[in-house]
Amino acid sequence: MALAYDYVQRNQRRSQVLIILFVLSFVIFTYLATWIFFLLKEALAYFRPTGFLTWGSSCAFALSQTLDVCKWLLPASFLISLFWAYVALNEGEQFVLGRLRGVRLLAKYDEYGANTTLTNLCIRTGDIVPRVYMLRDKGLNAFSVGSRPDNAAIVLSEGLLKKLEFVQLEAVLAHELAHIRNGDTRLMMVFVMCLAFFTFMGEYLFYGTEKDDIYEENGLHVSHIARPMGRFAFIGLMLLVYGYVIAPILRLGISRTRERLADAEAALITRHPRALARALWIISQNSRISGLENSALLGAMCIEKPGENKDFFSRISGLYHSHPPVEERIFALNDMDGMFLHIPDRSVK
Repeated sequence: MALAYDYVQRNQRRSQVLIILFVLSFVIFTYLATWIFFLLKEALAYFRPTGFLTWGSSCAFALSQTLDVCKWLLPASFLISLFWAYVALNEGEQFVLGRLRGVRLLAKYDEYGANTTLTNLCIRTGDIVPRVYMLRDKGLNAFSVGSRPDNAAIVLSEGLLKKLEFVQLEAVLAHELAHIRNGDTRLMMVFVMCLAFFTFMGEYLFYGTEKDDIYEENGLHVSHIARPMGRFAFIGLMLLVYGYVIAPILRLGISRTRERLADAEAALITRHPRALARALWIISQNSRISGLENSALLGAMCIEKPGENKDFFSRISGLYHSHPPVEERIFALNDMDGMFLHIPDRSVK
């Protein structure tokens, strides 16, 4: 039977394997995308009325051009992907927090008592106290970020802080603390950053950027979208294909077991599994977060998925299976409740 220590070591190995797969897959995809580019370029020349090329010669010429370009392009793509993997491991939490609007660091003695509660939990478990951030949103959700315990942080929505009772908030904090202890946040940082870079860059290069501060001579505001050049649009399209189709295959290294194990560890820390079960039920009634509802990547990090995104690419990415059903988690916690009913109080002599 696998122990929690085995799970932590398994997560560390999964993080390393995920980085290796990410680097190798991006290098291979760069080669294929380059070959497709030259193949399309030769196909346009093949269909011209004045062209005397055959399809076989077009493919051969496209392959030779690809080999010439990839002499410097493949090493460059390898270094870029390796650099981004390094950023994911060391600055991933800053990237995620920077993507959220309305996030602020809670003071040591905040009005919700979250820092005090978390400090007491860390004293009980012997862990480093993570930073606590509050996300201004009426929805109820929470997640943790950070590749190491010393730079980890827990993000709680304002609605969750106002809605949950003390024992329920303590159970949620224990759940997120278990993710940090188990190395789940490190694995998710690598996963989120690997996909996010290419989806964001792909959307930027393919769709362009929207510029708001543009006015006509009559003073009317104009929503102007700067379209990129054709060659950058092709690069953006290839990055979108990688980010939405190829990269989610890397999700095979992430298991839904992480949520069940974090639930179990939170119950062991607080000795109150029913409090976490009740908190999960309350959160599931309003888990949608406005800043996360359009980002399945960040939603996969939450204690409960923040609503479903209906767009096509998010559906085929498979991120909606990142959490086990909340009913199963609640049933398991309620089943654990009997384990703590007859524990003697050692403080009473």
